[in-house]
Amino acid sequence: MSEPKRHHWWPEFQSRQWAGADGFLHVVRADGTTFRAPPSKVGVEGELYTRIDPSGAKDRDIEHWFSREIENPFISALTRLQSLNGIERNKFAGRGDPVRRKELQELGFLVGEYDERMPLSLQIRTAIANYLAAMVVRSPTYLAKLTVWHESNNCTGGLPVSNAAFRGFALENMLYLYDVYRDAITSSCINLVIANCNHEFLFADGGVAAKEPWSKRPMPFDLYVPLTPKLALNVLPLPGAYTSGLWISRVNSRGVSRYNRTMLADAKRFVFSRSTPPISFIRKYFGVRAPSPFGSRWINGKLETIYDRSRDN
Repeated sequence: MSEPKRHHWWPEFQSRQWAGADGFLHVVRADGTTFRAPPSKVGVEGELYTRIDPSGAKDRDIEHWFSREIENPFISALTRLQSLNGIERNKFAGRGDPVRRKELQELGFLVGEYDERMPLSLQIRTAIANYLAAMVVRSPTYLAKLTVWHESNNCTGGLPVSNAAFRGFALENMLYLYDVYRDAITSSCINLVIANCNHEFLFADGGVAAKEPWSKRPMPFDLYVPLTPKLALNVLPLPGAYTSGLWISRVNSRGVSRYNRTMLADAKRFVFSRSTPPISFIRKYFGVRAPSPFGSRWINGKLETIYDRSRDN
């Protein structure tokens, strides 16, 4: 019997970004113990996207689709982002508002005199939106939730259904939800976050950090995806969003820690880092819900967001 096909839910080309000079990255367990592993051995699971028909034949078209339509186009997009070329600067609209400046600084953002944005070709921005949507739905955790949902809502009239069939239903649902997320991301503000400090972004096996539901009305959600130890993407459904490129945010160590807490909140078994991992930080916040100091509401057709520092701890 052949061994199960191993699928990379965390694409190897991206996990390589966390590898050190020796080609290995740090892997941290919930109890703080660590080991070193090559990117080819992390973020994988057997037969994750394989559909099995009634005859037992295995269909791996989804895996090939991820590689061809999602990952390959994003490799060029990631190279473009890492270059940081073509950034445009405009006077910061809130530079005269000391309260706003203070709030941003408390959140760990570096506040200058200019807003920054990176114009992108439609092809590159589409590749980014597609990749982010895929990263939400393709993780083992998300697929497990879909499988449980189908098992709990069995609409087969009581007829026996195999586990493989429920898995197949979940995979089909995954492809449908991919389109839903992609459409939402495409029309949202995508923020490129740059770590301007010695600290690095962590990645965890929970996949991406996403707050749901994503309603058709642009109510706030928060999608956070680390791309490299120094670059991450944050998606926000802001009215009148800049959709021709990316907004740029630069953060200090406080800001990196905030984003890392968001990632650690959804960690299941492992956390990955390139530099020596912050063991005490990881143990403290592994699986712990991150603070939510933001409240939002619609006032006269406009979205109002309020920062409550008392909830930010």
